[in-house]
Amino acid sequence: MLRSLYRRQLEADLPRWVRAGWIAPEGAAQIRRDVGADGEGRFRLPLLLAGIGAICIALALVAFVAANWEAIPRAVKLGGIAVLLVGAHAVAAGFAARGWRAAADIATLFAVLVFVAGLSLVGQMYHLPVDWRAGSLIVVVGALAAAWVCASRSSALVATIAVMVWLFWRDDTLRLATPDGLLALGLLAATAGHVLRHSSMAGRLAVLAQALATYAAFIIGEMERMDMSRDAAVTSAMLLGLAALGGAFAIWGLLAHRGLPEGAEGVKALAGTGLRIAPALLALVCVVGLFLGLESFDILDSRVDARVLLLWPVIGAGLLSAAGVLIALARSIWSGAFSVVLSAALLAVALPLMVVWAPGQTIPVSVNSLAGAIAISAVGSAAHLTSWSVLGNLAIAAVLLMLLEHTVGSLIGQSVFFLLAGLALIGVALVSGLVLRKRSGKAEVAP
Repeated sequence: MLRSLYRRQLEADLPRWVRAGWIAPEGAAQIRRDVGADGEGRFRLPLLLAGIGAICIALALVAFVAANWEAIPRAVKLGGIAVLLVGAHAVAAGFAARGWRAAADIATLFAVLVFVAGLSLVGQMYHLPVDWRAGSLIVVVGALAAAWVCASRSSALVATIAVMVWLFWRDDTLRLATPDGLLALGLLAATAGHVLRHSSMAGRLAVLAQALATYAAFIIGEMERMDMSRDAAVTSAMLLGLAALGGAFAIWGLLAHRGLPEGAEGVKALAGTGLRIAPALLALVCVVGLFLGLESFDILDSRVDARVLLLWPVIGAGLLSAAGVLIALARSIWSGAFSVVLSAALLAVALPLMVVWAPGQTIPVSVNSLAGAIAISAVGSAAHLTSWSVLGNLAIAAVLLMLLEHTVGSLIGQSVFFLLAGLALIGVALVSGLVLRKRSGKAEVAP
């Protein structure tokens, strides 16, 4: 359940529970503090508007300087940048000393934006060559420094955006055994560490996006190193990579939710966010994989090179998932939810391989895609995860529409498809019923 919806429902229930005498008013207040439901959400909109205002002011200053470029002496330009940087950090320090962390964060964000604008202005003043790759890396270093020193969440977001610009605004590809490859991993560790220390939903989403971008950059680099450029190889590698990473996010997110001890809230929150976005990756693989399978004669020009299975990022994601499975089994926390998550991941991994190794075999590909979408939806029921249910149902609808459009005019195709779809749905219903029956039996015998 989404946390905001949970808080809203809790605020509706707590007064009724207090009136009924089920809990004391002090207990209700403690519950509100524990889940952050004591009204802190009311202050997010003003802070968001203040952050946008800081960005607008920074843009206004840049536009003003650009409009009066020739009239403003060089020394004034440099001095103005320095004064704004020092002044913004001084204001942030003053806010932090008074305990106004959000206001201090906005002031630090303004300082980072001044730093970014200052880089551009200095480059223009001294006629430096345009180098987006080096410039974005300087922005990363400056924003990360501000994020860590000033505990600024917004500065960490700027750093994450700059990292992704640096990853893809390059003439060469990213490879692990190079200084840039190691630097990419180090930057990911730095931003992830900051989010674990100063957790926020936006920060967690940004770090996971950076992880996905780094992962994709490494896959592209490995494919270039292996000289794999055909459509079939590129398509299968990207879909296979998405499925493997989605499975790793899902298994480790569920493992962190079920197995981490108290005190690791930052890790739990980051893993939980990964668990909630994993179905988006798996559903994308199911839908795109089916589309390519149905239209393989137009999209894929030949069978894929078997070396697609040797891409180390994909292998690494698979090994990470396997390690999570082994840890869950060893710690005796394996449950039906883990089984359904693993099934959804394996079906998503198998789909791109079927598309490129068995071109034209639309029935097996269709069954795999539908089963994968159903498995995603089933995870939502087994693990009580709304995002999985919603995205799984959307994937099921997309798959059914694509298959219906493809089989129109072929009664044999329709009969085979609906027969297999019906059997798959009945199988999922039986498995779900057994899981729910075991769960209710355990609840009845529990003291």
